[in-house]
Amino acid sequence: MTTPAEPLTEPTDKHGASNRATTVKWFVVILALTFILRITYAGHLYEDDGLWFTAGEEILRGKALYREIYFDKPPGLALVYAALFWIFGAHILTIRLFTILYTVGVSAVLYKFGARLYDKRTGLLAAAMFAVFSTTYSAGHFQGLNTDLLMVLPYTAGAFLMLGSFCWSGGERTKAGWLAVAGGALVGVAFQINPKGAFDLIFFAVVLATSRVRRKREAAAERYAPPQDQFATSRRQSVSTVRLFCFAAAGFVAASPPFLAYVAFRSSLGSYWFYVWDWGARYGSYYGTGATLLATLSRSAGYFAVNNTLLVTLVFVAASFFPKRKLLTGQAPADAAGVRSASEASLTAREHESDAILLIWFLVSFAGVMLGGRLFPHYFFQILPSLCLIGASGLFAIVKSLKARSPSLKRAMTALIAVGFLFTLVRFHGRSAMLLADWVRGTRSEANTRWYHDVRNREERLVAEAVTGRREDNSTNGDGVETLRAGGPRSHPADGSADYLFVWGYRPEIYYWSGLLPASRYLSTQPLTGVPADVHYFGDDYRSLLPEEATSAARLELARDLEETRPKYIVDEIGFFNSSLSIQSYPELRELMGAYKPLGATGRFFIYMRKEFSKKHRLRQVRPD
Repeated sequence: MTTPAEPLTEPTDKHGASNRATTVKWFVVILALTFILRITYAGHLYEDDGLWFTAGEEILRGKALYREIYFDKPPGLALVYAALFWIFGAHILTIRLFTILYTVGVSAVLYKFGARLYDKRTGLLAAAMFAVFSTTYSAGHFQGLNTDLLMVLPYTAGAFLMLGSFCWSGGERTKAGWLAVAGGALVGVAFQINPKGAFDLIFFAVVLATSRVRRKREAAAERYAPPQDQFATSRRQSVSTVRLFCFAAAGFVAASPPFLAYVAFRSSLGSYWFYVWDWGARYGSYYGTGATLLATLSRSAGYFAVNNTLLVTLVFVAASFFPKRKLLTGQAPADAAGVRSASEASLTAREHESDAILLIWFLVSFAGVMLGGRLFPHYFFQILPSLCLIGASGLFAIVKSLKARSPSLKRAMTALIAVGFLFTLVRFHGRSAMLLADWVRGTRSEANTRWYHDVRNREERLVAEAVTGRREDNSTNGDGVETLRAGGPRSHPADGSADYLFVWGYRPEIYYWSGLLPASRYLSTQPLTGVPADVHYFGDDYRSLLPEEATSAARLELARDLEETRPKYIVDEIGFFNSSLSIQSYPELRELMGAYKPLGATGRFFIYMRKEFSKKHRLRQVRPD
């Protein structure tokens, strides 16, 4: 592996593809593409969306994050949702439109990144690839705004600035230091959205460490070889690599106090530590090393199979890396890589250094993907920026390598890549076309009615209708939620039991659909049962991560919350799947549940109503006209 021995300057774009007007036109296309690939999903809520939406709304209601709102992630995402709802209102479309603009922002950073490492056309292609591949894996996780996607922008920009302090600062110590601090601060912001953002610092450390090794090796070689025998004699980096890392680490640390000050100001440090770090560590270790490695193999195979263009380019860049290295060190003939001039040799050296940087970034980021142990689809957002940069450079490198090949091989490879990319688009955006057709017709097709996310949202809205006594309109694009929320307690101060709801399980989406207020801080049963939300549906195949005394104390606290708010309805989401984890299964809650009458199942939810309301309801039914 090699890294730049001297500060790189921005390469000359010999292809002339990226003047300012062309770049603007490209980004107009990227914005349009991002809008088209995302907007048809704007009427749905997806996995974890309910927690983000409800936390944001509760913050605006004056509740303290962590102490009065269960939240198991750093505060960044919840604060972004709260800010967007405060400015634009608590609408699904608010989040979806912001997501579109946010992903275009990531594309813009990737453009600058690719232009610095290679040339502007590579940067533009990487930007366009992110617009597409940020939507092509799991619709539920890839269309929402989750911690992994929100992390991507500061994660990518942080890596770019830290790398710039080492490669593109022109050897100016002050400039290099400030770039490192700024990059580290952005990584710190990423960390306050998702802890895996810290892997950017590891990436920077590896780049700096490998550079030190290379410089020592070159220094030793120059003692015995005359200058003309060197491939390139370059000015030494004038800024200490250790000092650069310390600057970046200082920026990283400096980004945390504002977030921690917010948590401390809300008197939530204890809950913050327990929900985010204690629970997070237990959650990440739920599966053993063997299961994690197996999941890594199977999920990664699935990800690259459906995003095969990224796989082909990654393999090509990785496979050509060591032959280029041998060429540059004089261990292979120039013709082996098609290098026939000093200028081509210089370009090959630059590409080799850039490939090395990106492969390191990919590998370190992939270690972050593995950290969670589960490899849910949204985890793969962490490797997507590096894959898009590798993919863009790899596609141009493939085209270049095919020029010297036979026409039949050239046509075969072009067709293979094109068909693979077309498969990805059809696989993940055939649904987009069907949703668009439904919107144009104003009706819901049978295929979309049976779609998992439509079924899930429809069941949640049926529950919302049951607990509000209101019916949504027949809109097919999700706007019917406004009729469910109209006149609810989100638009006026809470006024009694009917304004509160409690959902036992992990479907906080119902709070959003109904517009009712959470009757307790517990938006998830994870601290109440100790069982992770992604395994509590599996019958007896689960285990608690918390000691019984901790979960028992939490259930007693829940009982006190519910005695205070006295919600008219309680919805049990787990009981339908796992009776041993139902709300009726815990002695701390039996007295409380004695005040409620079961109304049966709505979809896959059990609904309970306070008996005092059910009596009034019966009396109204039998009262004569």
